[in-house]
Amino acid sequence: MRAPALPAWPAALCPGLVAAAGVAVLDVVLGAEVGLLPLFAVGPALTACCAAARKVVTCGLVSLVLCAAVAVYDDLLFTRRGVVALVSVAAVTVASAFAAHARVQHERRAARQRRISEFVQGVILAPVPQDTEPARIAASYVSATEDARIGGDFYEAVPARDGGVRVVIGDVQGKGLGAVRTATIMLSAFRMSAHDAVDLDEVAAKMSGALGRRGVDEQFVTAVLGELAPSGRLTLLSFGHPPPLVVRADGSHELAHPPSPALPFGLDWLEQDPPRPSHVELADGDRVLLYTDGLAEARDAEDAFYPLVQRVSLLRGESLDDCLVRLRGDVQAHTDSGVDDDSALLLMEYRTPV
Repeated sequence: MRAPALPAWPAALCPGLVAAAGVAVLDVVLGAEVGLLPLFAVGPALTACCAAARKVVTCGLVSLVLCAAVAVYDDLLFTRRGVVALVSVAAVTVASAFAAHARVQHERRAARQRRISEFVQGVILAPVPQDTEPARIAASYVSATEDARIGGDFYEAVPARDGGVRVVIGDVQGKGLGAVRTATIMLSAFRMSAHDAVDLDEVAAKMSGALGRRGVDEQFVTAVLGELAPSGRLTLLSFGHPPPLVVRADGSHELAHPPSPALPFGLDWLEQDPPRPSHVELADGDRVLLYTDGLAEARDAEDAFYPLVQRVSLLRGESLDDCLVRLRGDVQAHTDSGVDDDSALLLMEYRTPV
């Protein structure tokens, strides 16, 4: 039978009460000459680290009573030492109660922000269709912003009107709400055009136009657009983005470098030629990983980039979601200090239509 959980009050008060009881025992054992009475202030100070203000006050009152009792035992209650000790415990209790109140308010605000972030992420980065002809798809997102779930990276997958599926992954320059706003613009344009557009060039034009109409200043967006046809042909358009990693079912792998990448979205004023599409022929079971530079540029303590190609075995396995979890864990182990940039992953497996 599982042991019953401790009630919230005693569990929160335990560290402070144990500290106060320990000081009392030490004072009795060592004698009045040692001068441990002010250490009764440790009790409410410890409680402030893990409990609300009212619990700090309760622990402070208990510590104050113990301090007075020990002072009586040491015959110091009405001496300067005794009075200073009691005043110290009372003052630390008041200060700790205010500190605990501020900490609890901060934790509540942070929890609200996390809930809002999770809601916004659900709107901006809606779950991708995991099983759509002719592909299985899994996605993962990690924000580098503390207490946040969203950032400037984005991904999406949309079934195409004539069969197949169209995907995008992108990275907005910069961080913060401005990057989130730009990512929302790009995702909205992709979702509205990907299903009915004639080809990826049309989808890219819609996304570029949407970004220009919204007047996003000094921000550009790298991206890869992909279209997987029922035949297994994967068409890619690259806009200054890291190349997708193709993981073959036969054990081989390759980076799908574009023959003619374009500049990122938002730099159209430089008047570079548009990208030429590249094509990759996929067989049944082949997988393609699209990712942002939060993965490609993750560095270890010696400033070495994450060796994605050498970790290709992590992307083999029955479950696409499990593959992404393993990859995330390996990146965490490589950096040792967590991500310092947003990171989006989209893993797609081609399946021959029945």
